[in-house]
Amino acid sequence: MSRTFERQDTPFTSDHSTSDHSEIPAPPLHTPFMRRHIRAAADHLRNDSVQLRQCSPEQQLYHRYLDAGEPHGPPLYAVKGEHWNGVCPAFLDFINQFTFRPEDMGYAECGYGIQRHRDFLHRLIVAEHDLHSLQHGFAGRIDVGCLAMTTRMAMYDLAKVAHRQFKSRWPEATPVALVPTPSWDYRGIFKDVGFEVVYLPIRPQHGWLPDLSEWKDIISDLRGRQSRRISLIVSNPQHNPTGMQWPTDVTEHLLQVCAEESAYLLLDDAYFNVHDPRTPVVNHLKSLLKAFDFKGGENALVRSGMFERWVATRPFGKQFSCNTMGVAAITTSPLLLRQLARESWINRYHCNTHNAEVMCAWLATQDAADWTVETGLQYARQKERVKQYLTTHLGWPQDEVCIGPSTSYMIFAVPEVYQKEADGIDRFRDDLFYATGTMLCASLFNQQAPAPYVRLHLGSHPDIIDEFLRRWRAAGLHYRQKRSFAGQDALKTPLPQQQFRTLAEN
Repeated sequence: MSRTFERQDTPFTSDHSTSDHSEIPAPPLHTPFMRRHIRAAADHLRNDSVQLRQCSPEQQLYHRYLDAGEPHGPPLYAVKGEHWNGVCPAFLDFINQFTFRPEDMGYAECGYGIQRHRDFLHRLIVAEHDLHSLQHGFAGRIDVGCLAMTTRMAMYDLAKVAHRQFKSRWPEATPVALVPTPSWDYRGIFKDVGFEVVYLPIRPQHGWLPDLSEWKDIISDLRGRQSRRISLIVSNPQHNPTGMQWPTDVTEHLLQVCAEESAYLLLDDAYFNVHDPRTPVVNHLKSLLKAFDFKGGENALVRSGMFERWVATRPFGKQFSCNTMGVAAITTSPLLLRQLARESWINRYHCNTHNAEVMCAWLATQDAADWTVETGLQYARQKERVKQYLTTHLGWPQDEVCIGPSTSYMIFAVPEVYQKEADGIDRFRDDLFYATGTMLCASLFNQQAPAPYVRLHLGSHPDIIDEFLRRWRAAGLHYRQKRSFAGQDALKTPLPQQQFRTLAEN
C-alpha cells in the first residue's frame, strides 16, 4: 500500500537525476551512504514550526545552518543513535519480507507484552546472561516483560512506583535519584516525576571507571540528611558514553545501598551486546542474581525485600541499529513487573505488538547472532580510526580520548580554549557546527560535567565518519588551537567540499 503523505527529499545539486529520463544523470557528488545520511538528517532535523523546534537545540542549529545556505556542505549528524545508514542489512531485508497477521495489529492487553513474546525473551535472557546454573535459585523467580515502546517508558513506570512507595514512608522528605555522570539522560525522567537528581561522577583520572570511594562519600553525605533520602539508583555497566565496562562490584555496592535505604535499583543493560566481541562481556545481571542466592537465599539482602525493588532493562534497537523498533526485555520480579504494568495501564494504551513480533522472530535467527558480532567489531574499528585521527592529525593527547569496548559512542575532550568556559561544552558543539556542519552531543549526556567532553555516535557508515574528520581538519580544529571558532560568523567562510567523479578541465 502506498503512503498518503508526500515525501520531500532535500535536493543536493547533481546527486539527483534530471526529470528527463532520456538524459544521462550527472556524476554523483557523494557516496550512496552519504546521500542516504543527507536525506535522513534533513528529514529528522527539519521542523518548520518555530515554536516546536525550540525544544531541540539540534533543530535550532540546523535551521540557522540551512538559512546560511549550508556553506560547508550538507549537515552531518552524530548526536544520538541515528542509525539511518547503519541498520543491519539482513534485518532490514527480514522486515521487508515479514508477513503480519491481522491479530498483530490490535491493542495489547498488557503493556509488558503478550505471553509468547515474554516467554521467548525470558528464554533469551536466561541464555545470553548465562543464568541456567541459577535457575533453582532467584534466577528461577524472575519474570521478563516484552516492552514494545522503548526502555524510557519502563523507566518512567519504575520512577512512579518508586516515588509512590517513597512518599508513603517519608511524606515530608525529598526522594533522591543517584545517577552517573556523564550518562544517558536519566535526569529527564526522574526530575520530571519529582526526584532530586544527585550525580555520581565518573572521571578520566580514574580511567573513566566509577571510583567507589568517591561515590561512598556522596552516599554517606546523603544519608546524614533526613530531609533527603535515596529512593533510586542507576547502574549502567556497559557505560554510555565512555564505552567502558564497570566491574561487577559497582552494581553489587549499589544494590547493597538500595537494600539498606529501601530504594530501587535500575540496571540499565542497554549495551550488553553492543560490544567488541574480542573482549568478554561483564555480566551484571548474573552477578545481581548471585547476590540474592548467597547462602541459599538466607541473607540480609533478601530479607530487606530488595528482590522486589530492582529492574534490568535491555533494548534491542541498539544491538541491531534499528532504534525506531523500540522493543526491549524488562527483567525483574513478578511483583514489580505487575506494578510497572499497572503504571503502563494507567498512562497509555498498549500498542506496537507488531514490532515485538518482528523482533522476537528476528532474534531467533542466525543472522541476528552474526550481526551482533559484526557490529561490535565495526564499532571498535570506527572508534580506533577516530582516535588515531584525533591524536595523529588534530593534536589530541591519547588520554583525552576514551574508546571503551562497549556502546556505539566515544568521547573526547573539547579543545583547551573551550575548557575553562562555564558553557564551554555546548559552545564548542555550536561553534563546531557553524564551522563545519557536523553535529555532536554536548551537555545532554554530560550533566554537571566532571570533565569537559563531547560525545560522538559511530553508527554511521565509515564514509560519513571520514567526512566528519575531513571537515574538522579543513576548519582548523585542533586540541591546542589558539582561538575559539568564530561562532555564527564561520557560516560566512565555506569550507572546501569533497566531490566524487568530478571532471578534469581540458
